[in-house]
Amino acid sequence: MAVTINPLASLAIKGAIYLLPLLGVGYAGYHTGQFLADQRHQVALAALQAQHTAELKQRAEDNARTLIAASAEQKRLADLAHQVGWQLLQTRGELARSQAQLKERIADATRNDGAAFTGLGPDSLRLYRAALGYAESDSGLPSADAGNAAKTDAPGTAREGLPPADLLNHAADYGRWCQELETRLDSYIQLHQGATHG
Repeated sequence: MAVTINPLASLAIKGAIYLLPLLGVGYAGYHTGQFLADQRHQVALAALQAQHTAELKQRAEDNARTLIAASAEQKRLADLAHQVGWQLLQTRGELARSQAQLKERIADATRNDGAAFTGLGPDSLRLYRAALGYAESDSGLPSADAGNAAKTDAPGTAREGLPPADLLNHAADYGRWCQELETRLDSYIQLHQGATHG
């Protein structure tokens, strides 16, 4: 039995024979293009990941440097505060010793001035000035000349004012207080300047 092939079927077979390699090439081209696109995408993704990792590393290093600088500044300020505090304590101790020495001198000053003065005599006035933090030696202070004193025979004049010893004690206390305030202010200024100019 002989097989007859329909001319249309023959044409379809011939077309399929020619089309099959074209389809194979197209299929291979599509997959090759897809593979290359995937590779390019993977390379781009790896580059982005590397860039992101580098940025994170740089940010971490910047943060570490900032933290180290802040820590160093904190230590510097703490050291400065400690130093200023130590100076303040030393000054307060010196002021306490100075006040004690001034108070010990009160009896001598009032005795040297004598009873001719109803208030502060020259020695007491020098001690009063020293208690307030001023220089004791002042050429403007009178000498211990009782002849310059007020009339001491007037009744009740000594009772109207404070005795010299009380005035000198007050000066010693008030002087120490003023000098401590001045020392504190100077310490705060030093601390502030150290903090802003560090």
